[in-house]
Amino acid sequence: MNDNVVIVYNGEQVSVPKEVADFLEQDRKREQAQEKQDARHLSKSEFETVPSGSDCVKRPVEDAVLRNLQLENLREAIAELDVQGQNLLSLRYSGELTMEEIGQIYGICRMAVSKRLKKLHEKLGGSVS
Repeated sequence: MNDNVVIVYNGEQVSVPKEVADFLEQDRKREQAQEKQDARHLSKSEFETVPSGSDCVKRPVEDAVLRNLQLENLREAIAELDVQGQNLLSLRYSGELTMEEIGQIYGICRMAVSKRLKKLHEKLGGSVS
């Protein structure tokens, strides 16, 4: 029973599990209540300005949840790549090899490695956005 809900985050629609959407909504309501309570305790004078809630509130929980969802999507997309694509990414990012070193392993030039990595980036980029 994996019900997903579409939420709007930073102006983009994102599909998240219903439990995550419920948690984010509860967190938003808690923050809203805290802002109201804080506003009651702040004194305003002509020299003070209190920024609106949306200007000063960070959303670390939402950011962390969405980052984890993006990483999960990226892992799934990498798992769907062919073995050569997975190996190429592994050598470049886990092995921290240069494009020249990868080219020597595969017997191709640095430019060919660059083009293959670019294609992989484009393919993976669509899966995490």
